[in-house]
Amino acid sequence: MSDFLRAQPLFQLYLAWSSANPMFVRLSEGRFHITRREWRILATLGHFERLNVSDLAQEVQLDLVRTSRAVTRLVEKGLLSKIKSSANARLVWVNLEPKGRALFEQMKPLVEELNHLLVQDLDAAELELLTTMLQKITQRAQQLNASSLITDKARRGSR
Repeated sequence: MSDFLRAQPLFQLYLAWSSANPMFVRLSEGRFHITRREWRILATLGHFERLNVSDLAQEVQLDLVRTSRAVTRLVEKGLLSKIKSSANARLVWVNLEPKGRALFEQMKPLVEELNHLLVQDLDAAELELLTTMLQKITQRAQQLNASSLITDKARRGSR
């Protein structure tokens, strides 16, 4: 790895994520047949039990389209249900079904263990510092994205 790349925080974050991500993908998709995105939704509803689609999208940090697609797949799998609000036809509630709760409860300790194993070489102070630093980086990245620092459109697939 070049010194240039090694010195770039964005690249270091990518390396950490891309090194750890395959374990979770094998767990979620291989063992439990749900995607990472679907897990985020399931885990969020495991905490809140019921949310409207807009609030769910905000909680899992996804746009409405991706959230709706993932919710639809989870409904088809019998893990969630959708209920239209009687007071507001545009409002759709997403509920965790018993099968979804069971899957969440089955996966949760495994996900916690993976996370524990990932940071096991850090002491409590280092882990707290890492969490603080990642939160600061996330906040700054969100501010930069909102500022339209880079306005170019990604051209995936048409290179």
